[in-house]
Amino acid sequence: MSALQEKLNSITAKEPSKWLENAQWRADNAGWLDKSAKIAFKILHELRAKKISQKDFAMQLGLSPQYISKVVKGQENLTLETISKMEEVLGICLVHIPGFSPLSSI
Repeated sequence: MSALQEKLNSITAKEPSKWLENAQWRADNAGWLDKSAKIAFKILHELRAKKISQKDFAMQLGLSPQYISKVVKGQENLTLETISKMEEVLGICLVHIPGFSPLSSI
């Protein structure tokens, strides 16, 4: 067998691509992925505007820098607890609930 044939065999013998599976997962999760990306953009904008590093933001939240990296890439399915903590640290609203006012529930 030629060296070229051996190389081709080694390439094709590897695990098949999971692009179709990944594309299906993204389609199935498009709703929260879209919201997560929008939250990520808003967080990044606020961090830059306030000159806060992702590492410092993570420390203020008690989270790992790796987790914050996933968040700002829009790759993390955030909990309401985490969103609330981020809103408090940044002093902004990340999620608005129409028709709800914190004062109206008192």
